[in-house]
Amino acid sequence: MGCLMIVGLWCAYLDCNLRPAIRQAVDVLNYEASLPILPSNMPVPMYYVPRANTYAFSLQACYTATISERG
Repeated sequence: MGCLMIVGLWCAYLDCNLRPAIRQAVDVLNYEASLPILPSNMPVPMYYVPRANTYAFSLQACYTATISERG
């Protein structure tokens, strides 16, 4: 179970350049390769929230297009 958890964390790493190839992950799961050493600190994800007026504008455009299509 520990092997599966480590490989799962390895595959879900935020920096895609540090994720393993599928072959590497399968080799570890089949005990054909050693477990990777994961960093003790994971990078913090950054989320960007759209500005409120941009979101409202896109909703209005979507609503207007739907109404005009239905006639």
